[in-house]
Amino acid sequence: MDKIKQCVRELTGRYHSADPAALCDMMGITVIEQELPSCVNGFTVKMNSMLFIVLNSLLDYYRKRFTMAHELGHIIMHKGTNSLELSMNTYFCVSKYEREADSFAAWLLMECEISELTALGAVTAEDISKIAHIPMAVADKTFNS
Repeated sequence: MDKIKQCVRELTGRYHSADPAALCDMMGITVIEQELPSCVNGFTVKMNSMLFIVLNSLLDYYRKRFTMAHELGHIIMHKGTNSLELSMNTYFCVSKYEREADSFAAWLLMECEISELTALGAVTAEDISKIAHIPMAVADKTFNS
């Protein structure tokens, strides 16, 4: 977990922002919204040297924001990996990458809301989930582990 937290801190320090949309913009990542099947929140595509995050346009604002942060986690921490290829052609556990990307998103979105969280004093995973609009299951795994 410390590795992920450090990765988020380095990213936000480098770009002076924790906002996923702003980070994508500064990093040259194009974000596209497209209606996708309900089981797909989003995914990352690399064509030549260009990166794209495709978000399901049917999601609400906060779910899109979390998904964008999650996909940024894959881009930053899992360079050169293709989860579809890994799951179909190897015995590698892709869910590990998904948990890491979820934790990255949780830490990043918590950084976005740090002033409000700091004002609360002692904070629980439930507080973080509500304020940063992180799914409770992700907040619980990330901040109670």
